[in-house]
Amino acid sequence: MSHGYTAVYIGAAVRPMAEDTTPEMNLADSEHIECPYKAYASLHEAGGVGRDPNIGTIVAGYDTLAALARNTGVYSSAITEDDRGPRHMGINSEPVQDDVEEILSNAHPIVNALFTADPPEHTRHRKLISKALSPRSVRALEPQIREITTELIDAFIDRGSVDLIPEFAVPLPVTVIADILGVDRADIWTFKHWGDLMISGNIDLLSHERRREVAHAVVELHDYFVPRIEGRRREPTDDLLSIMVNTEVDGEPPLTTEELLPIIDQILLAGHETTTNLIGNAMLVLLNDDALMNRLRNNPDDIPAMVEEALRWDPPIQCTFRRATQDDNIEGVDVKTGDMVIPMWAGANWDPEVFPNPEQFDIDRPTTKPHMGFGFGPHFCAGAELARLETKIAFEELLGRLGDIKLDESESDLSHLPSFASHGYHKIGLSFTRID
Repeated sequence: MSHGYTAVYIGAAVRPMAEDTTPEMNLADSEHIECPYKAYASLHEAGGVGRDPNIGTIVAGYDTLAALARNTGVYSSAITEDDRGPRHMGINSEPVQDDVEEILSNAHPIVNALFTADPPEHTRHRKLISKALSPRSVRALEPQIREITTELIDAFIDRGSVDLIPEFAVPLPVTVIADILGVDRADIWTFKHWGDLMISGNIDLLSHERRREVAHAVVELHDYFVPRIEGRRREPTDDLLSIMVNTEVDGEPPLTTEELLPIIDQILLAGHETTTNLIGNAMLVLLNDDALMNRLRNNPDDIPAMVEEALRWDPPIQCTFRRATQDDNIEGVDVKTGDMVIPMWAGANWDPEVFPNPEQFDIDRPTTKPHMGFGFGPHFCAGAELARLETKIAFEELLGRLGDIKLDESESDLSHLPSFASHGYHKIGLSFTRID
């Protein structure tokens, strides 16, 4: 039996380009940001490949994207053309301004690592952090995650209302990732601020002023973590940071500070932005489907299936980026050396050839191929298991302790965050009764 509801399309349609038949779309258009799924449907009707003239080639066809993700030799994750490592300066094509470069000159040197590295470097990085983020290591965090979740709910349960994002969906993953990285809880909101800016620097188009803000965040985060990295080398502890600093596998040397700093930034992305938006996006689904919410409350073993369908249906990360290292052709669309290519993971999740009736939210959906809510291939999100566990526990506790959950429209702003790459809501106000 199918539970859920069908998406309402409000986004701008894709239109064919005048000079050829390749569909053209503006990813930064406000209507697309509000609801990108009509555009994805149009892309699939046209073959699954399109173009944003301001950024590059968009790939949304599932099988085409799977092949692209595996082809790290031609489609590099090191998207900066100057080979200076991840700059966090957005995906803009214009050079970084001199005043911004002056700020960045105070940052610690970094190199492409993990998310922005290609094999064989990526393979080494993945191997060295696998112990810290393995399913077994993540499962061991369950009591700690549940305790944090319970404490957050305790703070608002007697009030009968909650602003879900700042009171729950943000502090849960931020506290978890801060704890396991050895960040003082008193510094959590500063940590969150840095993370938001650096994530934006990885995936968005940035104004000059925004670049300055991000550059300051890069310097401040480096100033915070370099002493902690050096301290873990001198005196190892049992937190995730210490494991990453000191792990050696198969004779591979431990990660250097230049490698660790960008990996820490990436763990920030996997550790809070993804989970925050996943919790919010999934809650909106349940608010529109009382039958599904009741089913999950009565059968919490079904919550993981709901989480997986939420990752397919409305994933918190819509796309990432690759840079072509040579001329190529993707389903008839020419790509030149140096061009940006956009793996549209959310679009692949709506490929009707793989997920029939993709607009239908169905936790009983039979699938023969995995969704791409956490990406695909060698760069599959290293923090996926942590995000899954946090979201599962979040809904177990929310549905187990809060009854008659309703959207408080007067306390909500269901417009989306101003990013085409990161997908989440501004404000979700809830009212509820307490389950004793």
